[in-house]
Amino acid sequence: MTDRIDELQGQIKKGIGSLTGNEEMQREGEAQEQAAKLKREAEGAVDQGVGKAQETIGEATDDTQTELEGKVRQAEGDIKRSG
Repeated sequence: MTDRIDELQGQIKKGIGSLTGNEEMQREGEAQEQAAKLKREAEGAVDQGVGKAQETIGEATDDTQTELEGKVRQAEGDIKRSG
């Protein structure tokens, strides 16, 4: 959730910089927004990968709980990456 807040703060800072003609503030906002977005997407990709591995292990060992935990982790990754 913090990444989304940082992303939003960056958008606001970028907008204020644009409205006031403050190019430095605009660049800072853009950088903050992009950094938060990249972090969120990377964390989501990790969750998706780990979740897929859990699901596969659960299927291979006939462990329904591990399989379902993997599917949940993948869904969490999807949510993080969707923005």
